[in-house]
Amino acid sequence: MNAEIALFVMAGFVGGIVNAAAGGAKLFVFPMLLASGVPPVAANITQSVALWPAQLPAVWVYRREIMADARSLVRQMIPALGAALAGSLVMVNSSDAAFVAVVPVLLLISVAAIVFGPKTTSLMQWAFPGDRLKVATSVMLVAIGFYGGYFGAGMGFMLLAVLAAPGGLGLGRVNGAKNLFAFGIQSVAIPPMALSGLINWLAVLCVLTGGILGGYLGAKLTKRLPDRALRIAVATLGVGLTLSFLLR
Repeated sequence: MNAEIALFVMAGFVGGIVNAAAGGAKLFVFPMLLASGVPPVAANITQSVALWPAQLPAVWVYRREIMADARSLVRQMIPALGAALAGSLVMVNSSDAAFVAVVPVLLLISVAAIVFGPKTTSLMQWAFPGDRLKVATSVMLVAIGFYGGYFGAGMGFMLLAVLAAPGGLGLGRVNGAKNLFAFGIQSVAIPPMALSGLINWLAVLCVLTGGILGGYLGAKLTKRLPDRALRIAVATLGVGLTLSFLLR
């Protein structure tokens, strides 16, 4: 039991460092929960619940930017939240075998979001000129909502890139919108997970505790290391995790 608790806390600690420094905590928390013996679907649900509270402070910090765009954000969020609920329902009703089969794809998606996120904005602006960009943005937000409700690793990078594509908003307002979307998507996804009976509540408490400590250290690292180096480090480790799943 002591070894299990230590591994849970370490998972949260590593996830907290990664999230504060570059994002993508789920890339690391999920496999560490698996290593502790938590079944795949339960591990994914448990990490989602454990990491969810960390979204709230980010929303509070950007509350002024969010309120400035509240009406348009609500219109954009409603379809994405519906998709998030659908993704969560699919997740809680998935078998472990079916989920494990798609994990390598999900990990690759999250790594791609971390590496190519900043370039996605320019690509969308090029591929969807004029009014088509608004439609493409709405469609992609719905897709991200479903992904966030189902798995969610790297979702913050995806949201940042897509929300910045239409232009007209400063970085602060885009970050505020991203934080609101991420919190909303996770909040809608949590109830089906909580009712599933699959959550390992000991792991939730330990990951949450470790995440607070890791988040503090990660914030310190962010000030000392360049953003590009952090992204490369996280993405490299993510590729390694993906390969480990493919070779199982």
